[in-house]
Amino acid sequence: MIFFPHIQPHPSLRPYVRHYLLLHIPLDDISFEQRIKPIPPDADQSLFFYPRSVAKTVVNRNGETRTNPSSIFVGQQTSRINILLGEDHLIIQVCFRPGFLYQLLGGMPATEFQGKEVDAEYLMDAGIAELNNQLREETDHRRMISHIEAYLLKKMDSLARRTLPLQPIDKVILAIKDTNGPLSLDWLADQACLSSRQLERKFQERLGMSPKFYARIARFDRAFKLKLQQPQLDWLDVAYACGYFDYSHLMRDFRQFAEVSPTMLMTQDTASPDRGQSLA
Repeated sequence: MIFFPHIQPHPSLRPYVRHYLLLHIPLDDISFEQRIKPIPPDADQSLFFYPRSVAKTVVNRNGETRTNPSSIFVGQQTSRINILLGEDHLIIQVCFRPGFLYQLLGGMPATEFQGKEVDAEYLMDAGIAELNNQLREETDHRRMISHIEAYLLKKMDSLARRTLPLQPIDKVILAIKDTNGPLSLDWLADQACLSSRQLERKFQERLGMSPKFYARIARFDRAFKLKLQQPQLDWLDVAYACGYFDYSHLMRDFRQFAEVSPTMLMTQDTASPDRGQSLA
């Protein structure tokens, strides 16, 4: 298994790209039923590449299965999916700053692709198809990241002639993602230089949900990833560290977003073929 979890982007991309993740794991000796990776909602928006085997998305609640193209945009998830990994599983994630897809896709509202995967070749310029071909032919993992960076740098250069600097609303989104404590709607609106109603509308555009609901997903995401990083912590410590009132409060979010208990999600994640490696 080859796993690069947090590759830092080029300095020019750091206002927009949080990091890259690359995971390559051969699974030809693993049965079809064992190639399942649980993916609960997280607080990021991403572009994923699958240069080798085809991966499939399975909706956890109803078993609906969708075949993923070579590159996909994933907006803000609100419910759990599972990824059915291919025989030669290679995934590269470009993890964007939350809310950035709105700018990258020319003001396309997040509600247009919430809860589904969208073929990147459908939304981007012809260069993304060329990039997919480059990645299929490339054998060096670091050069794969270099190809992606070259495409993004060119894309950002063209976008920079428009309106890319961080807006107050973008800073508010980051504050919600990175803050454990509660933030009032009035304070958030004031920081965004907007009325409460305008703030709600901007969040719907960029994330497809209200600030309050995004704050719940961000808190859940922090709790799940903290437990992955520090499995020795008990769940009550995780709950308090991430801003939950108590374990029952945390349990409610896990039931909604992971659709299982916290312990069961950890069991399912560590039993996945990638040995519990987080996708972000």
